[in-house]
Amino acid sequence: MKVFQSTLFLTTAAALFTIPSGAWSQDAPESIDLNDPDLVFVDDSVIPIPLEIFASLDKLGNQEWDTQIVGRNIQVDANRSRTALLFGLVVSDGFIAVQAKDKEAVKRIGREVLKLAGSLGVSSSVEAHANAIVNGAGRSDWDLVRQELDRTRQTVVNKMTELRDEELVALVSIGGWLGGTEALASVLRENYSAEGSDLLNQPDLVKQLKEDFNSLPKRARRGKIFSQVSLTLEHLESLMRSDERGAISEGNVIEISVATKNLVKAIYES
Repeated sequence: MKVFQSTLFLTTAAALFTIPSGAWSQDAPESIDLNDPDLVFVDDSVIPIPLEIFASLDKLGNQEWDTQIVGRNIQVDANRSRTALLFGLVVSDGFIAVQAKDKEAVKRIGREVLKLAGSLGVSSSVEAHANAIVNGAGRSDWDLVRQELDRTRQTVVNKMTELRDEELVALVSIGGWLGGTEALASVLRENYSAEGSDLLNQPDLVKQLKEDFNSLPKRARRGKIFSQVSLTLEHLESLMRSDERGAISEGNVIEISVATKNLVKAIYES
């Protein structure tokens, strides 16, 4: 089996909204400096720290993040691969809820994180983080909640790695990336700008993601939802390419938003 080389790179997408607005620089980098000593290399993959990737979200200015919160009824089944995707999505939703400062949504997500961790067999490792998320939201301690959400994700990734469930690690990462991309595309769809659209210029990343996903063993892609994941990644690769202006067109942003929203909905409801 091919190792999912870009897993750690993709997990940074789950931290899409972890950076407090005060930490965003007016000089947010346009691209990643490959000579930066803070970069981490795993095999042939470059893993920039989240700050360098997502500080550029400052381009979007203040947004109505509360409109991106969707309360969903999570149904857990015996398919652990789908559960791993759900876990990544829910953690990503948690960062969005923190950005919106929605206490009740964050508390709900804290409980959902523990429920999903239980289905993955790692609830004992996550329980303290989940409780801290709920309690932190009650106190409006958003910095703490951000930290605990990221620790929750990292704890699950570490435990899955220890248990040699590399496929589940990959799917947790895909879920986090998908959730963040859906929210970003939705915001850009409502308030399009050519500059902001550059944040979706990720064809090489999606190509690698697609190839690595398709290389996972069939047992990790059991269920019709995984056919939709593969088709959606194929579609997104063609959409996430900049035009002659160096931007993603408004039409493509709309298509990215629709494609990611449909896939997220299908994962939750399958």
